[in-house]
Amino acid sequence: MTPPDAEAAFRAGLYPAVVSLLDGQARSAREYALLGIALLRTGQLVEAEGPLHRAAILGDEEGTVEYGNLLRLCGRHEEACAHFQAALPQLRGVELNLRALRWWGVSAFELGHVEEGLKKVERAWHGYVALGNDELTARVTLALAQMHTVLGQFARAGLLLREAIHALPAAPDPAPRLSALKNLLDLQVKAGDFGGAQATLNEAGALLVPGQTPRVEAHLRSSEAELYRLTGQYRRYAQTLEALSPLAEALGDHRLRLWVTSRLAEHQSLMNLHGQALETLHGFGLPAEEWPAELWATDGVLRRRRGDPLSAADRLKIAAGLLRQANATPQLVRVLLHLAACELRLGREADAARSLSEALTAMLRLRQLHEFKPDVEELSELMHHALLEPDLAPYLEPLLDRLAHLAGTPRLTEDGAMRLHVTTLGRVAVTRDGEEVRFAYPNSPLLLTYLTLHPGRTRAQMQLELFPDKDDQTGSSYLRQCIWDLRDKLGAEVVGCSGPHRAPVYRLGPGVQVELDVTHLLATVRDGEAARAVALYRGEFLPGVEESDWVRQKREEALLALTIELRRQMTRARERGDWRRVVLFANQVLKVDPLDTEVLQERVRAAQKVDAPAHELARYVSELHRVYH
Repeated sequence: MTPPDAEAAFRAGLYPAVVSLLDGQARSAREYALLGIALLRTGQLVEAEGPLHRAAILGDEEGTVEYGNLLRLCGRHEEACAHFQAALPQLRGVELNLRALRWWGVSAFELGHVEEGLKKVERAWHGYVALGNDELTARVTLALAQMHTVLGQFARAGLLLREAIHALPAAPDPAPRLSALKNLLDLQVKAGDFGGAQATLNEAGALLVPGQTPRVEAHLRSSEAELYRLTGQYRRYAQTLEALSPLAEALGDHRLRLWVTSRLAEHQSLMNLHGQALETLHGFGLPAEEWPAELWATDGVLRRRRGDPLSAADRLKIAAGLLRQANATPQLVRVLLHLAACELRLGREADAARSLSEALTAMLRLRQLHEFKPDVEELSELMHHALLEPDLAPYLEPLLDRLAHLAGTPRLTEDGAMRLHVTTLGRVAVTRDGEEVRFAYPNSPLLLTYLTLHPGRTRAQMQLELFPDKDDQTGSSYLRQCIWDLRDKLGAEVVGCSGPHRAPVYRLGPGVQVELDVTHLLATVRDGEAARAVALYRGEFLPGVEESDWVRQKREEALLALTIELRRQMTRARERGDWRRVVLFANQVLKVDPLDTEVLQERVRAAQKVDAPAHELARYVSELHRVYH
């Protein structure tokens, strides 16, 4: 006979109390069921399996259903489906029949039996509606919403999730409502609705009691981390992953551990912490021959970033094969992008084109592309290489419009030195530790850029070049304010001075390293790497700065260097008779200088040579005529 207080605690949702009462004391089928379900509800999947299996063998119907649920949660979907197929005809309770049908449908869906899984869950949903139980109906609504999200039916999924959130209570068991909020958060992140996602995260945070629902808490934190990654909050992203890692370990959640390990290792590698990244990767505890696709992919990305494209390509090919078998399209796209970058670096342009073509085709089929934005930013050279490839450009043009505002990826040094990434082309931004720094004075980034390129100048020299329109006193005062601003936001060591007291010279501190996109641009032009140059040039140098002669000179230098290189490449393509590539290079020149009549004429001639589509040729002719009229 089950102790009355254990049954009462179970009905009240006091699952830790149930575990305390029955752990080591369960004897009957019902006691094993209560203990197993309580362990399941508190996230202790490994401990729950024994009691639930015993309850199922002894004939407890709820224990039988929840044992199938446990198999589903552990990812053992084939076992779960076989279990429900055998158990369902023996179940007498209406609600238990619906619960079994729901979990059977979810497992079938996970196995790729999409239509069958969806029908089973919809039948369960209709059954719960007929029962009139709003809370249980809402839980099935949540499962349906997850399925519609996977199928790309985001509007339908959003409506179902909001319906579920409205119906699910916050107490005594907040887990179902938190799960619904977590799924809505995921949906908003996929759609790029980061403001809505933050509001949903705040609502879930207010409901969450640390330690009360550890499994739901862990999965909510994974969604929170993804929000931080896609909004560039890298410090908070790393902190969330580091806090999540031991939680996933304690839960014994294989999929979550794998996700956290891969993401944390990749982030550490992105920050140039290669030793930590390797330690994290191999800390997962599996020998390489037993690695799943995610670890092969992570190892490949780590090797590519360490400058070993050959072995990186081998790892990424293994990952791509496994992901194709699993039909895991988003993960496959990421792997193919990094693989194409390796192949391009190795000079295997035909292989790179095949990998990139497969990735771009898959991206065109996907409706939400925000999750790829960090990879596209990091691999911008690859993307712009594709823009100059006749067979790839048609795929990439529509994607670049949907993945706008691409920026360079910041790097950190492993020795703790301050490393800054300064974007000067098309927009002005300074990032440190992966996060953008906001300055009090708009010309502080200008001064940082100038000191990087021209160290050892006095205030008078800097004023003359940067602010010639200001009088001596005003200009000197403004420079002092910008220097103070740099030191205030980045640390006192960022700008140092030496020499005579009345005329000191200024330079960046000895531990400060600055990456300037304009420096990389000029270097790539000198090396004849047109694709990288196009990737780096996103607009004029330091836009918004008008009064500086030095800035105007640098603008002209960057613009002229890029234009000359693109025209040189266009001429080479014409001499080879590669008219399709002539059109692509002309398009890039005209983005920089849309009034270049010679290039406009060249583009029309090249388009006529390759029998370009009538509407395309008409547009080129129209743009040429517009210049003359």
